[in-house]
Amino acid sequence: MRFLIPCLIFLASCSVEDKQSEGPSDQISVTLDTVLVDSGDEFLFLQDNLFMSELSSDESYLINFNRSEVDAERIDLNNLVLDRVIPLEKEGPNGIPPYISSFLITPEENIFIWNYQFYKIFDQQGQLIENLELEKLVPEFLGGSEVYPSRFYLDPKSPDRLVGHFIKWEDKSYFILDIDLKTGLYTKIDLPLLEKTQIYNTNIMYDGNWMGSYGTGIYPNSNSEKIILATNVLNEVQVFDLSSDSLYTKGWDTPLLGSKRTYLPPKEVDGESGEIEEIRKLAEQDISYGSLIWDKEDKQFYRFSSQSYFGEEKDEYGSYIPTRSDVFLSVFDENLELIAEALIPELTQKPKRHFVKDGKIWMYENRDDELAFVRMEVNF
Repeated sequence: MRFLIPCLIFLASCSVEDKQSEGPSDQISVTLDTVLVDSGDEFLFLQDNLFMSELSSDESYLINFNRSEVDAERIDLNNLVLDRVIPLEKEGPNGIPPYISSFLITPEENIFIWNYQFYKIFDQQGQLIENLELEKLVPEFLGGSEVYPSRFYLDPKSPDRLVGHFIKWEDKSYFILDIDLKTGLYTKIDLPLLEKTQIYNTNIMYDGNWMGSYGTGIYPNSNSEKIILATNVLNEVQVFDLSSDSLYTKGWDTPLLGSKRTYLPPKEVDGESGEIEEIRKLAEQDISYGSLIWDKEDKQFYRFSSQSYFGEEKDEYGSYIPTRSDVFLSVFDENLELIAEALIPELTQKPKRHFVKDGKIWMYENRDDELAFVRMEVNF
């Protein structure tokens, strides 16, 4: 369940193109193996399933943010050991908020952390390097809490360029800000595809007041040249090309996955009725499209999608527990043309945090409270 917390505009001079394509449904073969990470005497923070973690650009390590202790764990993926714990502070000049939107690792291997009115870069010793002060640079959008900073991207060809995508809570609109940190100029680019997904959202009401919503998930990814925004309800992505400043939509309609989720939930429910769990169950029994992840070695994208099956068992929070899932893998070339797509019977639960390293898909797994990765080699 996702809970939401409740001008000068420069319009983008970018081209918009809609593309729809059908693709092949080829048999894919996979090979799996599992590796464990040696954390020594440390207990790694696995409660969030590595949700707040980032892979380094050379794929040699992963940084996992520990919101409980407010520090970060640097995992050496080449040697499968905990390299070290990066100390972060809760207060003072090097302090960060207890809850952050996200972070990324810069080309200089610093850590850019952001949240509402907080846009700061730290080194890997936890020391503040730079305060970007975006709330002052772009006060019309980032000066308060009306706009949520979802994700930022760096342009490797232009170190002063910072691109981010945002959600405006009031009207649930999505947009990109393309910011020149040197001049302070910026361009606002609307994201119509993401707004089209609102029919899949259910508003959660308490005593007649809106308290949040459940439904659409937005999954961002970048391969340095393109920013790709995928959703869990449409077999489409919105692409912003950093080289040409163009925005376009790419979609697929395939025999296995279709073009969109068919289940449409009610527009609102009473949060105390328990109906939201029935809606979640029906939604996840339908298709859920995943994020696109980039394989820089083979220059292709992978995407998992899934359909889940449920019994009557619920967890401690009242949510239905899936008994199993059908997991599909789609493979796209660098131009997002579908190459292959198939059911992967070796996977019976939808993958959690996953990424590509050395041409293999690494999928997070908790093995008796130890950090493990299932590595998948894909052939077709």
